[in-house]
Amino acid sequence: MSELKPGENFLVNALAATVGRLRSLYAGVNGNTKRTKLWDEFGYPDQIGFEQYYRAYERNAVAHAAVHKLLDSCWIDNPTIIDGDETKEATDTTYWEKQVTKLLKKHWPKIKDADRRNLIGRYSALLIQFKDGREWSQPVDRTVVTRLKDKAIVKLIPAWESQVKPGNFDTDTMSDTYGQPVSYNFNEQPVGDDGSYGPVRGVTVHPDRIIILSEGSEDENMLSGVPFLRAGYNKLLDLEKVSGGSSEGFLKNASRQLGIAFDKDTDMAILSAQAVSAGFKDLGEALNDKIARMNRGTDAALVMQAGAPSVLSVAAADPQPTWTVTANEFAASIQCPFTIQFGQQTGRLASDEDKTDWAKRCNGRRWGFQSAVVTAIIERFWTMGAIAPPTSGEVTLAWSDLLAPSEKEKIANMQAMADVAQKTQAAYGTPAIEQNEIRAVGELEPIAENELPPPPPGDPLSDNPEDNPNTGDTT
Repeated sequence: MSELKPGENFLVNALAATVGRLRSLYAGVNGNTKRTKLWDEFGYPDQIGFEQYYRAYERNAVAHAAVHKLLDSCWIDNPTIIDGDETKEATDTTYWEKQVTKLLKKHWPKIKDADRRNLIGRYSALLIQFKDGREWSQPVDRTVVTRLKDKAIVKLIPAWESQVKPGNFDTDTMSDTYGQPVSYNFNEQPVGDDGSYGPVRGVTVHPDRIIILSEGSEDENMLSGVPFLRAGYNKLLDLEKVSGGSSEGFLKNASRQLGIAFDKDTDMAILSAQAVSAGFKDLGEALNDKIARMNRGTDAALVMQAGAPSVLSVAAADPQPTWTVTANEFAASIQCPFTIQFGQQTGRLASDEDKTDWAKRCNGRRWGFQSAVVTAIIERFWTMGAIAPPTSGEVTLAWSDLLAPSEKEKIANMQAMADVAQKTQAAYGTPAIEQNEIRAVGELEPIAENELPPPPPGDPLSDNPEDNPNTGDTT
């Protein structure tokens, strides 16, 4: 065999590289250089989009529970709206704060639902219907909205990723909205509807009338959002395989499938002829009819002369170890402790460390992404004229601390501190902890100095000489 010329050798190498890339694209890039078709063999899709995430949320119990575990934990209560920075929280509630709190009271469910849809896809949208007499494709008439105030806000409309698509983008590098869509296309058809529930209509929406929720898109590109279920999607498929396969095996064993074994001396031609004469197409149809009748009745019997029946069954494997490993991998992908996500599934409760980790996770999301969303909504309201701007020029949200002790824990802490105070009083004559310090641990109002009970007689800390004879005049 003659050697290849340099040009021919280059072509062969180029062809090999091209074939390798095509194989990689076909099999899915899974990172395994030895088994490039690993994902294909496991049944994992190479590309996943909103439809796959939505189907998993709708039909996969673990995915649905994961979304609502995070959603409900983060929205367990609503934030306190502050006119100014956090230091203003302790002062009296201003008129502006009362006005905005009252306005958002009826809109919180819509904001939470928009967040739910954001968790499923790369982004979701919250459309604001203004009563300004203009089409949605036009900018908001701020003069009309300013005159009507909060009554100009008709409602908020949460929308899925598949319902809202960006239109043209702002390409002017000198513009404040560079890289942002100058319009959006809103499809009013509900997700999963085939058009049988009403007319399908598309509406062009101006940016004034829409707010995009896109968690994880720090580059401010709505298409860069990170779906909540993306990292653990393969594990959701594995959970379905394990639980579904186990259920299918149980069903097959419970269905009492029978096999008929004929010995070598059986005349199959005679049996077939008898089956046909009895009105059946062949011997197989006759046997299936007899077995079906037996399975329909609990007290039915099967009498055989030439064949021996046997039950087709296998010893079902225990799915729990495999399911538990896969579930732990999925729980890690959503940064949720296994015991928090699945509760008492394995017979053990969540530890204090798991609860603390989950509270930190939810606290971070509340003070981060959720605060940004709610602040953007409030800013849009005052920018359009529905409410007055805050007097300080900025708005801050204060969320309750999910790491704060419960009422039971507060009482336990007070009891522990009271025990320390009692023992130090007995040992040294002076308690190491004051009464108001114990009340502060239980988040109770402190007792004023003039309301504190007088010290007992003989207390060395008393200022009254009659209570403490050792503190009199010694001259």
